[in-house]
Amino acid sequence: MISDKLRDQTIGFTKEIQALLNGTIASHVQIKAVALPVGDDRLFLLGHLLDKRTLTAERFQLRPRAPRVELWMDVSFQLRLDAEREHLMVQQSFVGVFGSKDAKHGLFHYDYERDKADGYPDAHLQVDASSGFFGTLNDPKCDPGRSLGALHFPVGGKRFRPCLEDVIEFLAVERIVNARDGYEKILEAGRERFRQNQLMAAMRRDPATVDKFIERYREAERA
Repeated sequence: MISDKLRDQTIGFTKEIQALLNGTIASHVQIKAVALPVGDDRLFLLGHLLDKRTLTAERFQLRPRAPRVELWMDVSFQLRLDAEREHLMVQQSFVGVFGSKDAKHGLFHYDYERDKADGYPDAHLQVDASSGFFGTLNDPKCDPGRSLGALHFPVGGKRFRPCLEDVIEFLAVERIVNARDGYEKILEAGRERFRQNQLMAAMRRDPATVDKFIERYREAERA
């Protein structure tokens, strides 16, 4: 049976992401959610002006600090309920920065794919860059001509991966984009929600460690 809990939590998450982007480094972003049936359940796809027919989202423009330069951001999520069908879970996410609306290569992108099947880290960063030194490390039999941008840098796994707030902070503090006044408070509030959600999820998955933590503090209080 399709759960309305998924729909309701997805709507809340959609509003959070849209407010985060429009309150910090973007304008007029409209995050849309589309339900995709998966067996007896469904997956929600999220993205800017997500098309119901093609299931593709559009990139949106940022305000780069450098003059006469375009900068576009691509943000998308796939959401479902967890195994207990109680809490919203990110199945996949993508955050990338590009030089045009349709460019295949950009500055960088963060990917997350739960239980990724090809051997690469579930959560990883790829930077579209080159390195002469890295070129000397390639095995000419297996990886001739492989670029630095092809590398998947692990970034914390499914539980402690970077959040969208971290990417926004990077763009702002490295003076790549113009951010709105007071953006720091918005980022910190969103980051705190993310960390609390991840911590709660980690606790649900590892109750033995939680019990050890509680017992340790009980012993400290009794001492």
